[in-house]
Amino acid sequence: MRNPEKNPDHYGKIPWIRAVLIMLSPIICLFLCQLITLQQPLEALAWIFSHGKPAVLTYLTLLLALLLIERLSSSLFLAVLLSLLPCFLLSLASYIKQVINGVPLLISDLSMMGQVSEITGFVSDDFRLGGGTWLAMLLLLILCVFAFRFSRPLKKSPVWKRLTISAVLAAAIFCLINAPATAALLAGDDEGESQAMRNERLGLLAGLFSAARQSSIQEPDAYSEDNMNRILKLINKGSSTLESPQQPNVIVLMSESFFDPDCLPNVQYSTDPVSNYRALAKDFPSGIFLSNTFAGGTGNVEMEVFTGIPSALIGTGETLSSLRSSDIYSRLPSIVRTFGANGYETSFIHSYNNLLFERENNIPAIGFNTVLFQEDFTVEPSLAGGYYSDDTLISQLIAQFESKGDKPIFLYSVSMENHQPFEADKFETPSPITAQSDLLGEDGLGVMNSLLHGLYDADAALGRLTEYLSALEEPTILLFFGDHLPGLSLGSDDSVYARLGYTSTADTTLWTPHELKQMHSTPFLLWNNYDAQFEVPELMGGMGFGSYLLDWAGISKPLYFTWVDNALEQMLLYRERLFVKADGTPFNAPPSDCDDMINTYKTIIYDIVYGKQYTAEAFVRLP
Repeated sequence: MRNPEKNPDHYGKIPWIRAVLIMLSPIICLFLCQLITLQQPLEALAWIFSHGKPAVLTYLTLLLALLLIERLSSSLFLAVLLSLLPCFLLSLASYIKQVINGVPLLISDLSMMGQVSEITGFVSDDFRLGGGTWLAMLLLLILCVFAFRFSRPLKKSPVWKRLTISAVLAAAIFCLINAPATAALLAGDDEGESQAMRNERLGLLAGLFSAARQSSIQEPDAYSEDNMNRILKLINKGSSTLESPQQPNVIVLMSESFFDPDCLPNVQYSTDPVSNYRALAKDFPSGIFLSNTFAGGTGNVEMEVFTGIPSALIGTGETLSSLRSSDIYSRLPSIVRTFGANGYETSFIHSYNNLLFERENNIPAIGFNTVLFQEDFTVEPSLAGGYYSDDTLISQLIAQFESKGDKPIFLYSVSMENHQPFEADKFETPSPITAQSDLLGEDGLGVMNSLLHGLYDADAALGRLTEYLSALEEPTILLFFGDHLPGLSLGSDDSVYARLGYTSTADTTLWTPHELKQMHSTPFLLWNNYDAQFEVPELMGGMGFGSYLLDWAGISKPLYFTWVDNALEQMLLYRERLFVKADGTPFNAPPSDCDDMINTYKTIIYDIVYGKQYTAEAFVRLP
């Protein structure tokens, strides 16, 4: 007698097919994440086979997580969505960030997830996903279809049994990720390991997890109350008090992506893009500013200027604009509070909104009395390239200056017009300047002309501001500088810099120390209207800018900034993969002759930011 025909749904619950899907899904996820990262299927497979330990760790973690969700929900489809889809999205976000800014996703970037819509607005309309990404999307879709088809088990287990197995799986995950062997594998041997290097060693998923585990900075070996008091006494001996006969106004204009494009080889321009800057630099001190970032991260640049804290001295999973709690900013060393304690009005103006870098909370906490974002502007705005124009920023800056009263003012302004995306149709009006190069092609010239338009307007804004300040009788200092170089990406493995020969490759992970220094360099200008003669180094970093501003204004400094002055005798910049000595020599990591200074710096920062604040109050106490 023939068996009755089975319900078609039975074949969606065939146990062995479902089991195979469960076992294969994690390795498929790992492959897809590496495929998005590397963009080549064979390279992704080669990575998995050549990095056995991190691949097995990732596989087991994903498998246990998938099984846990599957046991709780009795749904393979839901388990795939909740355990594997987030991994896929992290890989996609990292790939996009790598293409645009030259660096992969960082743990600290996750604090900006609420501003995804703002951040995606910076992506050029010309941006195209690589072929590897499209293939990964197709394979993920196929996996989800199979997971949906075989989602339900043939027989649902009792609740008590599923809960028991789930508890065992949760315990297994905990033991796996906290095992000594796992900790040793994730930690690695290189103290200065970048996220890109970590991802290459461990894969994107384990690389991010490794960074998350190490996000809390380790307590320095020399950290104790006695040692902190010893450091404090040594710095006290070198401190001095300044007496200034006058209190000049101090204005800082941090110009978005401003640089001198004449540094680029193999390209010509129809006219000088930065003629005002060039003319002023002949009569006033100017030089090179070493930024702590490339292509993005303006909020971290300004915070290094305010605090003098090198970005390499904080936790792996943090940035200077995303420290673990907002109350930390109220106790950080701050040139802003120092200006305020010396009778200055302190104002911060940014011609964009308050959503990025936690500015709405951090900027007041660092000491600014007045904080203005674009929605607070009192002048009639004009748009350029989709943002408030630099000319609008100057109008608001002047309005704020004229409303300050009799007190001097410390006014820090941040422009936005020349922000990415750089694309041929960014501006509604024709560019006043164009580029010509046989190496760029139509797409590269479109990016370049968009950039030149923004630079031209930024330079015009500088000219307008100095013209206004020149007519004032009040002594006034203006510090003008570019926050970082623009990204100028032309795809996942191409850029304007690489095409022109300014860098050897578009892959930032392959840049030499000299290339890294070059790609973290922008121009600065120190201008004043009262014929003051200042001592101005030709090469400066963000960690020293604030201390020099206090010197130029003739203001006595907290002991912390006396320490910064001491450190400047040995280093100018310390960030991930780049250390620049005081003589300008770049390294991937601090050389041994700077170890004592670095260890002391780390200990001071640890005490103020993470530790027990043994001497923090004494270091940041206003004179």
